[in-house]
Amino acid sequence: MDTLPPMSAWGEAAARLRPLPFRGDLIAAGAVALAVGVMLLDVRVQDDWAAGVRFAIAGAAAALLLLLGWLAPREGDAPRVYVSALVLAAFPLTVLALLDLADALGGAITSAGSLTWVLAAVAALYLGLAVRRGSAACTLLGALALIGAAMAAWRWAFEPRSVTPYEWLALAAIVLAGLGVVVLRDRHRAHAVALANVAGAAALALAYLVSLGTTAATLSSGELGFTAPWGWKLVLAAVGFGLVAYGAVDRERGPAWLGAAVLAAFVGLAATSGTVLWWPLILVAAGGVAVAAGLRPTDPAPPSPDADAPEAPMRPLGGTPWAP
Repeated sequence: MDTLPPMSAWGEAAARLRPLPFRGDLIAAGAVALAVGVMLLDVRVQDDWAAGVRFAIAGAAAALLLLLGWLAPREGDAPRVYVSALVLAAFPLTVLALLDLADALGGAITSAGSLTWVLAAVAALYLGLAVRRGSAACTLLGALALIGAAMAAWRWAFEPRSVTPYEWLALAAIVLAGLGVVVLRDRHRAHAVALANVAGAAALALAYLVSLGTTAATLSSGELGFTAPWGWKLVLAAVGFGLVAYGAVDRERGPAWLGAAVLAAFVGLAATSGTVLWWPLILVAAGGVAVAAGLRPTDPAPPSPDADAPEAPMRPLGGTPWAP
């Protein structure tokens, strides 16, 4: 009689830690409570416990949740909700544990160098999870962490004195995320939606950076009525309208709401001038033309070629025609 080969120690541990799908919701609820509790503990003992001890606790909790999410059985192209909950609960713990590690190694947790490697590590981990688990939420978090790592790396390497380089980095993130949406839309729709949300978040960051740059330029020049550069406003308008259109066509709420937020930011930046030129005039004219084009009278459609054809005979379920 054949017997199964004995399992290795790792195999036995993995089998014990692999979540059972019918208990997934319970495990996910416990994971969220565990993550919140560990984060609260870390903040409370920030000044009393050594950074290495805090790293050990937060890192162990993050590793446990990530391992549970990694070992959970994959039942389709997209993970079940409890798997997404596990990796999402592990995200703040992972960031917190790495920041504690940076503190233990002697680096300031707010320094550009520490933020660069922490966010780069988080981005690599969650983009890897996105591939392993097929999780669009991991795609979203990994891409956002990658953008943050790029901005921190630029600050670390060049120490810029203005926000202009960060504006261009935000624009690059918007372009790359948009290309990802185009590539993944037909094959991996959920990941395309996640990248559309990333583009919206990058556009909101761009609007914030442009407002900072505009304020700094106004204060330094002492001029009244200084407005944001028209090019950045054009980018925000294009991204906002694009996200709203994408959300409407694919019936996705996230990109549509983010698009509305980007358009609100565009209005805030474009409303500083007191004239009707040029944005109000352009948008009102374009909107009016589009509405008029949609309401224009149309000629009645010609009848279909088979309009006079007799109705097809009805057939029973058995497949033989009814007798005349």
